[in-house]
Amino acid sequence: MSLQDIIHNHHWLSIFQVLLEIDSELEECKYEYKNIINEVKQLEAEESTIILMIDRHWEDGQPTIHAHAYGFDTSIPKTKPTQYVALEWTAWSQWLGFKIDQDAIEEWTEIEIICHCLIEMTLDGFTQNEIQNTINSMVYTVNTIKSKYYRDKLDNK
Repeated sequence: MSLQDIIHNHHWLSIFQVLLEIDSELEECKYEYKNIINEVKQLEAEESTIILMIDRHWEDGQPTIHAHAYGFDTSIPKTKPTQYVALEWTAWSQWLGFKIDQDAIEEWTEIEIICHCLIEMTLDGFTQNEIQNTINSMVYTVNTIKSKYYRDKLDNK
């Protein structure tokens, strides 16, 4: 089962109700999340080697409704340090193609899976343009720091 399969199974208001159960502060982002659901329902899913994992957060030994969504990339060789990948900068069409890990399917409802993915997808913006701008800004900053670091290293030789 893919993320696209379950998103098409559920209505926006049902999804939003669970989003609010997870974090009531998301009420102020209601229209942004509604627009995202409408947009992703129109996108074609891209094939992916990533399996969507969702780990529950625990506090004081007790499970919470909060979680962290991340990927397990089956195309990364097992000889590499890790096959786990962060997903927040991933294109939404790729998210749709992720197969959902069986443990996540057993632990969470379909709507909870959708909600945890939405929260992860929007960590850096509510549109793919906003997310791309964040990526560009981060790359620019890293390149600036790297060039200054190397320039300083050369100047000090």
